[in-house]
Amino acid sequence: MRKLREHLKKWLPLFSALPFFIGATGYALAGERLLDAFYFSFSLYFVNLAADASNPLIEAARWGAALVTTTAVLYALKRVWTHIQGLTLYLHPDSVAVYCDGEERVVFPDRRSGVLYPGRTFRSGAKSHIILLETDADSLGFYEEHRELLEKRRVYIALRELDRGFLRDEPGVVFHDIDGTIARLLWKSIRLWRRETDQFTIAIWGGGHLGQTILNYGLLLNLFSLNQKIDYHLTGDTTLYQINHALFHTENGDAVSFHDADSADAWESVRRADIVILAEEAPAERLQALRIACRDGAVYYYAPKEGDTGSYLKFPQLFPFGADREIYQDTYIRGETLLQAAKKQHYDYISAQASATESADAAWRKLDGFIQWSNISSVDFQEVLRDLPGLDLEVLAELEHIRWCRFHTLNGWRRGTPANGENRDVDKKIHKCLCPFRDLPPAEKEKDRVIVRRALDA
Repeated sequence: MRKLREHLKKWLPLFSALPFFIGATGYALAGERLLDAFYFSFSLYFVNLAADASNPLIEAARWGAALVTTTAVLYALKRVWTHIQGLTLYLHPDSVAVYCDGEERVVFPDRRSGVLYPGRTFRSGAKSHIILLETDADSLGFYEEHRELLEKRRVYIALRELDRGFLRDEPGVVFHDIDGTIARLLWKSIRLWRRETDQFTIAIWGGGHLGQTILNYGLLLNLFSLNQKIDYHLTGDTTLYQINHALFHTENGDAVSFHDADSADAWESVRRADIVILAEEAPAERLQALRIACRDGAVYYYAPKEGDTGSYLKFPQLFPFGADREIYQDTYIRGETLLQAAKKQHYDYISAQASATESADAAWRKLDGFIQWSNISSVDFQEVLRDLPGLDLEVLAELEHIRWCRFHTLNGWRRGTPANGENRDVDKKIHKCLCPFRDLPPAEKEKDRVIVRRALDA
């Protein structure tokens, strides 16, 4: 859509001038002098028929010129109105500029007048700036272009392709992981930990970024028993994913398998699956085939827009997920619910080590991006821990340690003893605590217990 608009802008001057040349030709053929023909044709743009001559070319030019004039007037009025809206942003106490290429709309908890969607036109008057352009390169490029003007503003950049855990820390910027939000909401709606078994086969169809993110969040959230066995099957082009996560291991009986699209192994995993997740927008024929192949399980399919074709299929246990109206919530983008909980957890941790002399925000800013994201993952999993009332403290602490190990190995860390004598070496991405829970020193086990107690107390 954006490319189409760019092409239209490129050819707009020619389209606007076309009635002039058609009209001039028409008047010249009607016997008018050349200069008079130019004048009469130009006057058509002001809806002024300056000569009585008429032929098909003149009539076409007359209507074409009127259309050009009307479009120009409406465009000018729109620019004026947008400028007025931009000025009102300075007056609103919580004004927001949302930069997007498509029809995405952020859902705010209350109706407000301080929200403007200016496309890619920067609005300096807004207190908050949400950037969710078509690609991550576009969003980050837009931020770089206006970095100096955004230094004293609240900036939220929505990511569609980059993994948050691999990004460097950018002061003053909060990154919102769109696919991550979709994935965590999906798993927390499925809630494997509330089911009567701890043995599952899960087939994720679609090896793109969304499918990979759904797998990652499943590995981090679906931890509820020391005896569980979840077989994850990811189907699609997963070569780069396997390279990026070559050091990952599950730390328990769970397993991850990869399949080429439409291979015999892929369809066999669907037939055996308790849950099938279609992690891409696909034709209805694909959804039907997956639903039929998955004999007794449930099928969840990605449906960002309302009125998807899947909603018209008469199949049991067929569930859409990832609707834009659920994902683009201000609560998730600017509300920063998980972020605030993570800040508090880190502040409680350093306060327990020594008397804190700075604010929670200041202490948080001292952390690198990976440790920040690790804390966010921790508080996210605590929602699961609170939903496991039947397990004792020691089991919950071990589950938390498994999640911690998975988070690190998913992000390229491995077990090792740093030469600096510390627990970890950030540059080499090695940590001596990436080991089974039973092998941890007592002090490290206690850290996991503290996290569990904190979750249960909350």
